[in-house]
Amino acid sequence: MISNCVIKKIKLPILIISCLFSFVVIVSSNLSVELNGQSDLADVSADSISINASIIEDHEDKSDPNLVYYDIQNFEIGISNRSDICPTDNCDYSFTTENKEGFRLDNSSGRMLHGLLKVTDEGESKIFQIYGYFSSINPTLQKHVASQEALEGTIQFYIGDDALGKEYQVNGSLIWKSDKNANLSLIS
Repeated sequence: MISNCVIKKIKLPILIISCLFSFVVIVSSNLSVELNGQSDLADVSADSISINASIIEDHEDKSDPNLVYYDIQNFEIGISNRSDICPTDNCDYSFTTENKEGFRLDNSSGRMLHGLLKVTDEGESKIFQIYGYFSSINPTLQKHVASQEALEGTIQFYIGDDALGKEYQVNGSLIWKSDKNANLSLIS
């Protein structure tokens, strides 16, 4: 009898320790799931974007000789997987400058990329308004063959008046082929 009491007393602490161990394992595995969930969400929201285009001088602003408008040609855009702009990563893009904005150079306030981006995804199309604002890091005063101008700034995408909630920090360059046309390259 005495030996049974001793065994029962020994078994109870082992049972408690075993239960505590199971509780710790369950809590830590749930914690691990939560941490993994947060890292997955971080991956989903981490968008990147790249834009390449040729720009050709279209016209100067008659009221402000510092403001020059450029037409966008050979526009190419790359957007990361799971982006708000193209969630399926299987989209066709086309850029239009119906408002005659395109790319603008203003020697007093910077560079601007404005226009409409049509995104067609699985037969459905959305129109986004692009607003990009850039400053020159090392502005080239005399544009000549093969001179390069470094850019830094931001791009936002809107549907109507609603921003998508992301502002892309972008760096890039204008590689001037002549004083009237250049290659634009932007990447975040």
